[in-house]
Amino acid sequence: MHPDILIRPEPDGDSPAHDVPALREHFEREGYVVLRGLLPPAVCETARQAFLREVWPARRAYFKRHASGRYERNVYTEHGHMKYPIMNLQDIGGRRFRAFRQHGLELLTHPHVRQLMQQLFGEPARLVHTMYFDGNQATWAHRDGDYLDASAAGQMIGVWIAAEDIHPDAGRFYLVPGSHRSAVGAVDDPNGPRYKEKMAGMARDGVAPAMRQGDVILWSAMTVHGSLPTIDGRHTRRSFTGHYVPDSKPLRRHLTNAPTDRYIAVNNVPIVLHEDSHTLAGVLKATIKSDYPLVYSMLRALR
Repeated sequence: MHPDILIRPEPDGDSPAHDVPALREHFEREGYVVLRGLLPPAVCETARQAFLREVWPARRAYFKRHASGRYERNVYTEHGHMKYPIMNLQDIGGRRFRAFRQHGLELLTHPHVRQLMQQLFGEPARLVHTMYFDGNQATWAHRDGDYLDASAAGQMIGVWIAAEDIHPDAGRFYLVPGSHRSAVGAVDDPNGPRYKEKMAGMARDGVAPAMRQGDVILWSAMTVHGSLPTIDGRHTRRSFTGHYVPDSKPLRRHLTNAPTDRYIAVNNVPIVLHEDSHTLAGVLKATIKSDYPLVYSMLRALR
């Protein structure tokens, strides 16, 4: 039986992990830990409402999607939920989605999260990847480290934040305890059928914790995880995801070093920028995508 409650925030709010050795021991043994009530519900609700106010109604705007890796418009389920998650909130430009971007990043870099990362890494951390989920695309079982990691394999840590109470039928986030210590072998194509089949076999031993607003899951880059199929499409699984690496370690994409010197800082946490937003041309491109989607659509058609 794997406990899904290990620690709670201290009443005074100064230290979210009052038993750091126990936290670290559980994380190293199981490859994940669930923290109940780590983040204030009001902060989660502010970020959730920013999505509903700015992003959900934006049927023509373009966002980078996790599923395709391309900029695409919102696709809605039959119940009206955004089907595909948004990738890298920090790269969203323009004015239209400023509150969603800011409140989402503030949630992912909340002082309690920042402190936990420092406690686990033994040094400050930086945020290298972010996502937002509304509906559920039923993500296949995978290990983050097969796509993105610190230069030392397995040192990246994922953070999943429930922005609302997640209904059991909405497609829960699941993890496979101890899978970060399993020998998987060489990975040729983490999007290929052989990889998916191998991961699916391991996922049979997974656990899917019940999550309420403000609960947080941390997991190792080598821990197998994914999301269960949606049982009742009326429910959402609104949540934010981030990936942290130790500040002293280079970022590795697809097992190749990928240094970058483009960052922003939120709550004193460096956040990697993946788009060319430090030049005038990059700023203009990002602004057109968000604030002038019809112009962006016409330019795409001309290409």
